Amino acid sequence: MRWWKRNEVEPTAMATTADLTKADLKKAYERGRRDERARRKNHPVLALTVSIVALAGAGMIFLAAREGSFSRGGEVVDLKLANATDSAVAAAEQSRDTAQLAVNRTGDSLRQR
Repeated sequence: MRWWKRNEVEPTAMATTADLTKADLKKAYERGRRDERARRKNHPVLALTVSIVALAGAGMIFLAAREGSFSRGGEVVDLKLANATDSAVAAAEQSRDTAQLAVNRTGDSLRQR
């Protein structure tokens, strides 16, 4: 005994293509599109976030397999992040110093005029 009726069409609701007009077909098509959109409630940002997290997890598993353990794989990641952070900080300080020098030169040239 079945407890549900899934994707069944009632015999009284069935129509032949000869009975349908183009407007009826268009309405049915649009209703089907709307129903399908309502059924799939996904968000592109959420899908991107999940994909990035999955890739990061796959990368960690790869490093753990390559290094022999998760702790050594984590050490590799920590080392890479520390190097990236140090270089980013150095680049930020250099750009700050360059911008400050340019502002000072501009201020000096305006004072001389």
